[in-house]
Amino acid sequence: MEVLLSIVILSGGALIVYLIGRLSRSRMLTGFVAFVAMLGSAHAVYQVWRILEQGEVTGWPTAVARAPLQSYLTGSYLGVFLAATALLLSSLVAIYSMRYMHRRNIGKFYALLMIMTAGIVGVGFAGDLFTMYVLFEVMSIASFVLVAFEREEWEPVEAGVKYLVISTTGSLLALLAIAIIYSWTGSLDLAAIPALMGAHAGGAQMMGVIAMLVVGFGVKAAIVPMHTWLPDAHSAAPSGISAMLSGIVIEAGLITMLKALLALGSVQFGLLIVILSLVTMFVGNLIALRQSDLKRMFAYSSVAQMGYIVMGVGFALGFPHVAGFAGMRGALYHILNHAIMKGGAFLCAGAFLYLLGTRDMRRLSGIGRRFPLIGVCFLIFALSLAGTPPFNGYFSKVLLVRSGVDVGGIGIFMVIMLILNSVISLFYYLGAVNTVVFGPVPEDRPKTLKPLPLMIVLPIVVLGLLSLLLGVLPQIGLEIVDPAAAEIMALLGAV
Repeated sequence: MEVLLSIVILSGGALIVYLIGRLSRSRMLTGFVAFVAMLGSAHAVYQVWRILEQGEVTGWPTAVARAPLQSYLTGSYLGVFLAATALLLSSLVAIYSMRYMHRRNIGKFYALLMIMTAGIVGVGFAGDLFTMYVLFEVMSIASFVLVAFEREEWEPVEAGVKYLVISTTGSLLALLAIAIIYSWTGSLDLAAIPALMGAHAGGAQMMGVIAMLVVGFGVKAAIVPMHTWLPDAHSAAPSGISAMLSGIVIEAGLITMLKALLALGSVQFGLLIVILSLVTMFVGNLIALRQSDLKRMFAYSSVAQMGYIVMGVGFALGFPHVAGFAGMRGALYHILNHAIMKGGAFLCAGAFLYLLGTRDMRRLSGIGRRFPLIGVCFLIFALSLAGTPPFNGYFSKVLLVRSGVDVGGIGIFMVIMLILNSVISLFYYLGAVNTVVFGPVPEDRPKTLKPLPLMIVLPIVVLGLLSLLLGVLPQIGLEIVDPAAAEIMALLGAV
């Protein structure tokens, strides 16, 4: 009941904020109602976590008798983890957008934000492939519209259409794989499918289906070479939506792929996923080095960060009895950290855009000194993303390194590659900091700039403090990461 309630609150709240926005055109009132609805959904998710801790529900990993096409939601630690991360970031984006977005169409904006969040929450709690796919598409459709929300300019429209075409192609491929699975098993229940695979388990046809799921959902997860939509979409979208896309939407795509693969017992594909992670991190970092557009640099950085996360997932699937828990733990903790540090980085970029109307780092030179609180937070996010202690990105990379060492051989090679990529990323992160925070102020910049509203500053500061807190006290984040990682590894028989 609590699982459904968390989604109903967001869905019903979307209708309410749309009406409030249309009738009042008040950014503050509409955003406040959206924020309250997100808190209500978060409370419902907290109740799910309490029930799981008390052992009162079995959750998704346990197979139960269901009708072949029955759709359902179920409490699980992985669902709690994804929902909590999504609601944390979306609630801060709701506050940020109270002053960042224009009054026109403010109701539509908040309604779409809440629908997208509802889709993400639903993906985590989905207990069957059909429900998971439908909610995945709910998230996707809302994100398509939000990318092109500022449609007065051609760039967001072009980015939104590109995102729509590429993502829809991947979704259709994943849907085909789901249809094949149903034709084999007569069920879409994530818990029941493994026992029903029969002769199809491990065969060539199975590998084809797994490849379709990896490619289909890998588009949304921005795994190279399925990442081409991301730089345009993330840089053209409103900055709060850029934070959502990078901080949680692409991670929700990865978790959707992971849940589908877990239902098929696809341990044999772990090595392939590790190789994909290597390509993903190098492509993201090397292209980010060449960017002068701040949001576009962060967009390519997101590709690289997904490479680190996918590496942990690959270790967990490919070597479940050796480094399964450690790899999944590192991957999930980096998802949480990435939501915080990359979400904050995009919100900083949005604040600079709000002040100067540009994303060009050369024209942003020295703006961090003019607004030192934002400048300090920008420095924190950059160092966190590069994996510098004592910030949160460092600790999750340490967990990934430990899992690679446990694997040995290719694992140690991947650890070296992760460290090398972290060094590469340090060049462009420090370059951005050196320009945006410490660079000389352009002569043509106005002597007086409009002040930054509190509603824009507050979410950035909160995320900056969380980056520091989860680096110094990582056990706080591990409270929701470890149960989710253990739950996933139980499905693979590795716990």
